[in-house]
Amino acid sequence: MILTGYDLLKKVKESSSLRDTPVLIMSSENIPSRINRCLEEGADEFFLKPVRLSDMSKMKPHILKSRCKEHYQEQHQQSDSNSNECSNPTNDSSSSRQQRTTN
Repeated sequence: MILTGYDLLKKVKESSSLRDTPVLIMSSENIPSRINRCLEEGADEFFLKPVRLSDMSKMKPHILKSRCKEHYQEQHQQSDSNSNECSNPTNDSSSSRQQRTTN
């Protein structure tokens, strides 16, 4: 079975464990209907190849969002496994996000 990029996007967004994963599409096809289809199905960004250096700034928020979510999940798992320690992953995550966005 051959899986297209569009098919993969749909599978990621239908998956309960992957649906929050940021999806950035990169394609050389500058066809508005295909671009819109990807964005409607849940892609966070669509970049035309060749990707330019200026496009990198558009990727950064999605990467940071993913990292903050991973950090929150790690903190949450640690607090569940060690109930004697107090931690507030929400505050840790938001302060990290605020610090990263101001740099």
